Amino acid sequence: MKLLKKFLNDELGFTDGKVYEDFIEYNKHLYDWNSKVNVISRRNDSIENIVLNSVFFLTKFNFNPSARVLDIGTGGGFPGIPLKLLFPEMNITLCDSIRKKINVVEDVIKHLGLANAEAVCARAEELKNNNKYFNKFDYIVSKSVAPLDNLFKWGKDLLNENGLFLCVKGGDMTTEVSDLLKRNRNAETQIIEYSFDEEYSIEDKKLVIIKIKNQIV
Repeated sequence: MKLLKKFLNDELGFTDGKVYEDFIEYNKHLYDWNSKVNVISRRNDSIENIVLNSVFFLTKFNFNPSARVLDIGTGGGFPGIPLKLLFPEMNITLCDSIRKKINVVEDVIKHLGLANAEAVCARAEELKNNNKYFNKFDYIVSKSVAPLDNLFKWGKDLLNENGLFLCVKGGDMTTEVSDLLKRNRNAETQIIEYSFDEEYSIEDKKLVIIKIKNQIV
């Protein structure tokens, strides 16, 4: 996890040792669970690379630290838990349709003592039927979960009037963006490209930002 510590310090400016210690504890607890429930690849010996590929976009994106955030398809808590560890004042809802993964995330939240954090077992598109979530979020975050068109369809009714989709993606996004804009005339996109030292193994990563036209900017 030394590369993560270096990235937090040098690239993101997080020098508080407690933040790094929280990531160490997250790593330990998630791997304790992973021996029983497969929530992350067992080929990895730590979550370091997953975390790096979850938070790299913060180097160029001005994230609101007190935002209300929905993480769609969170799996083992990515990217939502790393963001929460970096921004404790953030209000985070972590959503996944697989109950065993949500059980793990619920226990991680409890174990790490994360306030204003909840795990919800549901399909993202179902949340709009609950007034607790309808038009409530500042950001919807996702990490390589689904095509942009699907993410937009699932989440557009969950964002508030200034809300943004923050989609962590890799590879050529031409087709996905084209499909999104072709099927959703009220969608606008921006792609931020990133480049890091090879040691971080953050390769060909992008942040695709989607906003809904006629929003207040």
